[in-house]
Amino acid sequence: MYATSMDPTDVRAWSGTVRFIAKSLEDQQVQMRDLGELQRTRVLLRKAVNKVQHWISPDSIFPVERTTAMAKRFAGQIGEALAQSDCDVIFSPSSIPVALLQSDRPKVFYTDATFAGILDLYPEYRNYPRRYLQQGHDLEREALRSCDLAIYSSEWAARTAVEHYDADPSRIRVVPFGCNLDRIPARSRIEQVIDSRPMERCELLFLAVSWERKGGDLALRAAERLHAQGLAVRLTIVGCTPPGAKLPSYVEVVPFIAKNTATGQRRIANLIQRSHFLLLPTRADCSPIVFSECNAFGVPCITTAVGGTPSSVRDGFNGMALPLEADADAYAACIAGLMLDHDRYRALAHGALNEHHERLNWNSAGLTLRRHLEELLAARG
Repeated sequence: MYATSMDPTDVRAWSGTVRFIAKSLEDQQVQMRDLGELQRTRVLLRKAVNKVQHWISPDSIFPVERTTAMAKRFAGQIGEALAQSDCDVIFSPSSIPVALLQSDRPKVFYTDATFAGILDLYPEYRNYPRRYLQQGHDLEREALRSCDLAIYSSEWAARTAVEHYDADPSRIRVVPFGCNLDRIPARSRIEQVIDSRPMERCELLFLAVSWERKGGDLALRAAERLHAQGLAVRLTIVGCTPPGAKLPSYVEVVPFIAKNTATGQRRIANLIQRSHFLLLPTRADCSPIVFSECNAFGVPCITTAVGGTPSSVRDGFNGMALPLEADADAYAACIAGLMLDHDRYRALAHGALNEHHERLNWNSAGLTLRRHLEELLAARG
């Protein structure tokens, strides 16, 4: 049973990850019964309250799902469904729906962070309501105690489960996320694209919704440094609009692309494929799907070694992960050095393609998830 508060068929839910997790298992012949949109009315109401609260106080956060009351309601709804089901495993893309669920059947969740990890990493969570902090920690701890497997998308997330909640390492697994695009070009075609990619100009892509958190200002300054050094550069910003002054002529802005349409996906694919690098100097992140999406097109990722990013971008293999304190000059120097060394760039681009096909794809994730589930059921007899 696939239990989630989101719509498991919606490509927009969690950037499509909820849908692709389910599809990865279905492709491995795992029979899935969707139990989606748990407590839909209450979740929508709490989201509305969150928006109002944020409008009144922009630095405030109101938890939508991470409360004891909501977790009890999730557990009750799942329990009612289980009474009419012969499923072998309860599987969720979040720890909250299964945290308080009492069941004789094994519970598994697969996600990208722990509550403690998010609190430590994301600046906006510094104002998390004190009255809900303990509930959040208690729910995370109970999920890790009662679930048979806790599967995370990065080593960082797995480590925080052990360090902050004393989770049993023998029940923790790491399975990287794949690429949330329906159509992936053939490997042979992208190999040709890489080898024919012109090196006399540099195409940079900043693909993100959050300008501030994803380091948009740093990406823009890095492009300015490269331009000032005489490198022909274009920075394409997709998904958000930079605030402030007029942008230079070598910056292109595409504020929104509907990823849930075939046309939108084709446009995203074209923008990625024409790029030399994804430039994402993020300040806080768990497991950005955009890394695997860019790697699928042989595009290396230049990012920050923060949170779960080093599990997706292995420094020198499919991109470069700079320290959090790296400035625009450091990013510009990294990019310029690779553009000047064509052989090194192409090796990195082919490495990005290899990482996608060997590790950062949903087929690999699905195979690994199925193996973990089979081993769990075999151990339980």
